[in-house]
Amino acid sequence: MTAPALIDRDEAAASSRTSVLSHSQVSRYLACPEQYRQHYVERLRARFPSASLAFGQVLHQALAGHFRDGSDAVQTFDEVWASVADLDLTYTKRDTWTKLRDSGRVLLARFVAEEAPRITNVTAVENRFELAVTGLDPPLVGYIDLVADLDGVKTVIDFKTASSAYGEHETLLSDQLSVYGLAEPEAQQAAFCVLVKTKEPRIEWHVTTRGPDQLTEYLAKAGHVAREIASSRFYKRPGMWCSWCDFLPCCLGDTQRVEATLIQVR
Repeated sequence: MTAPALIDRDEAAASSRTSVLSHSQVSRYLACPEQYRQHYVERLRARFPSASLAFGQVLHQALAGHFRDGSDAVQTFDEVWASVADLDLTYTKRDTWTKLRDSGRVLLARFVAEEAPRITNVTAVENRFELAVTGLDPPLVGYIDLVADLDGVKTVIDFKTASSAYGEHETLLSDQLSVYGLAEPEAQQAAFCVLVKTKEPRIEWHVTTRGPDQLTEYLAKAGHVAREIASSRFYKRPGMWCSWCDFLPCCLGDTQRVEATLIQVR
């Protein structure tokens, strides 16, 4: 695993930024069209990616292996996380490689012991989808972590890592779960399984459903974004979020900081 490889899986599913559309692309454009341009058009990435991003991806890999072939999730995590130790990552003031390792071990051990038994009849693990939708020119693409029965109910499950609890609205209004509702129409519900890396690590479930109105609303939003991208309508959307945006040096014209903090990938 190399630092530039730490990318969103939806981005990996989007083999061409102009011929397909992913939830991540829609979300990034809505956050800030200029941020979208820097990420997808200029292909800029943080030179030293977030350690939290790497941590989440390694947890995903461990959970996928557990459900795909029954491999030991904690052992997989330990092996892959060991390889991350040599990467130049950006750690928060309260995180270190060791603290994240210990948190990952506890979370995965607890998940396997307490939560995994609730999940049966697994039909898909890290499944890539591509949807041709009427009225939406580019197909929608992405990955679904897990399709299985949760307490006997067919569910689309997405694993998240977080440093604090999810709010109820984050599930009810999630565009990501709307995309999954389109990709897996036979699923009766969708759920975020949140692995919370607090001082006392814990696991939360947030379960919801998606109705036709919500799906139609999302498709209208995605269609608008697709048309804006196709027309190359990119503009800066200033706000408090600029303070944690990797591309702030670009917007400020700080060439020296751009060279120090960003790299261009192919």
